[in-house]
Amino acid sequence: MNYWKRTALLLGLIVTFCVILPTDCPAPLVWRKGEGWAYERHGITTAKNPKEQLELAQALQKKKQYGDAITAYRRLIRRWPTAFAVEEGRLGLAESLSAVGYHYKAYIEYQNLITKHPNSPHFETALQRQFEIGNRFLAGERHKVLGLKIFPSLEKAIDIFEQVVKNAPYGKYGPQAQFQLGQAYEKQKEYVTAVHAYEKILERNPDDPMAEKAQFQIGLAYRKEAARAEYDQNAANQAITAFTDYTTRYPRTENVAKAEQYRVALKTEQSKGLFRVAQFYEKNKNYKAALIYYNEVIAQNPKSDWAANAQKKILQLKNIEERKAQPKK
Repeated sequence: MNYWKRTALLLGLIVTFCVILPTDCPAPLVWRKGEGWAYERHGITTAKNPKEQLELAQALQKKKQYGDAITAYRRLIRRWPTAFAVEEGRLGLAESLSAVGYHYKAYIEYQNLITKHPNSPHFETALQRQFEIGNRFLAGERHKVLGLKIFPSLEKAIDIFEQVVKNAPYGKYGPQAQFQLGQAYEKQKEYVTAVHAYEKILERNPDDPMAEKAQFQIGLAYRKEAARAEYDQNAANQAITAFTDYTTRYPRTENVAKAEQYRVALKTEQSKGLFRVAQFYEKNKNYKAALIYYNEVIAQNPKSDWAANAQKKILQLKNIEERKAQPKK
């Protein structure tokens, strides 16, 4: 990006910020000892003690005055960080931030609640909200900064799902977050990394319902990897193995027919690839190498049409080799 484009972009952001600032940020800016700077609207976000401060913030949140509620909750946390009311305050702050679209900031506050109040009765609620925020970003919702939702958020989704798993790997949301982590990597077309994410579910939560979905998704991810510009035989083999494992482990599930369909299609594609290699060697009169690959087609997928064609080719090449071996008269 050249100088003038960068300058224009910077000016545009500054103008946008100035337009949004009066509506998103309360005023005036007030400094308090032990708290630092904060925006307050005529003192309506200030109370005398932690209990009253929490009640004030909750009342503002209930009236959907989220900007003032955010300010009030933050003052509670800054001014009385060790008070019992802070635990409820962190939950209210996260909810208020999410209500105005600052979902990643809300995620951070939910994490503060989990980290700093590990025995909180809101622990599961915070995990659920984090998981929901991750799903928002995975679905395409953009990260909001300075009032604008213009920033890609897939990396944020990955960060969130990883943290949810760390928070409670064996809890209700652990396997689900681990699966969504694989989905996020697939969106980035990092299929092998996605496979590793799904495999962790099989290792860590083999009896969880998500394990069945993860096994099927492993096959799909390897299938996508195999279908890149140059057909990847190793990835195809991995996909075939994954779909075979799926039909063996979960023979009564709804995706068994699809898994078998994909497995057969992959084996057919492999046979086609081997047949094409054999044809290449045959065209260049390297009959010995051609015979090796035609035989490989038969060994790899003996009941396929490609195997039948390979058998015919083998007979033709053997006749050629036999004629070449006959002594000249």
